Amino acid sequence: MYQTSYTDVHILNVGAGSCTVIESPSGRVSMIDVNDGGELRSYEKRSLAEIYFGTRHLAADLVDPVIWVQDRFGSDLWRFILSHPDADHMSGIRRILRDGELRPSNFWDLPHLRRRGRNYSFRTEGARQDWLAYQAFREAGGTATTKLIHPLAQATGQFWTDDNIEILGPTARLVDDADDKDIYNDASYVMRVRHATSSILIPGDVEGPGWDDMLDRGINLRANVLVASHHGRKTGYSERAMASIRPEIVIASAANIPEKEDGLPFYRKHTRHVYSTREVGTVTIRMHDSGNVQLFDASGSLLVALHDAA
Repeated sequence: MYQTSYTDVHILNVGAGSCTVIESPSGRVSMIDVNDGGELRSYEKRSLAEIYFGTRHLAADLVDPVIWVQDRFGSDLWRFILSHPDADHMSGIRRILRDGELRPSNFWDLPHLRRRGRNYSFRTEGARQDWLAYQAFREAGGTATTKLIHPLAQATGQFWTDDNIEILGPTARLVDDADDKDIYNDASYVMRVRHATSSILIPGDVEGPGWDDMLDRGINLRANVLVASHHGRKTGYSERAMASIRPEIVIASAANIPEKEDGLPFYRKHTRHVYSTREVGTVTIRMHDSGNVQLFDASGSLLVALHDAA
């Protein structure tokens, strides 16, 4: 493995879904969620001719996350983390669990009870194949090459501690609540990645109850960069959480959010550095030993620089 003196966190432009890739100084690569467009790309096609946010980033700018990772790191991953079992966070997972296009050594998965019977109506055949591959992997307890684990809030382990990944949520109670309702947003993995004095918070699709659970447990959510929960929708925004996070930069992994659901104006009350992958495409956050934080677009152009972040 190569080693670096910084941590890079890439927020990939996958349209209406989510995919985040972490390059740790150890050389270990982590992938959080996958969305290869099979489930939701038709949603983006309606926007092919749009000019939005004053720029021209159209559906053609969407990346296939599996190919993106292969091109940069090869097919071996240290860990894959499924934030929660919703289709827009696992579109294309069959390519990992069944087809072997990416080969994670470890797979983090919530200890949930969601099941889909043969009569369940999937949106697409691809979504059905994703679920079947995922369910088979879980029922087998992993494979000879991929270890299946179910860490929850404040769990620790050598390699994610070495890579400065903290698990802030969910608790077992939130997973139980999600099982009862068959709604898993508030049971999303919430992770904070640190490097030196800087950090980035990656909260999946957590909403009010999930934010309140962390704050009520006394967790200081402070982070320099926030990946906006639930793709920047209002449902993922929490005024109480923002008072604890106090981010200098907010990034939404988003497609076209209807105005009535758009939470980005709320984030702009806290910082002027609010970006959407729909607007700027794939972005990279680099956290340096010095405490400096830089945000780059896909071309490598610098968007923001924070000095001596703490």
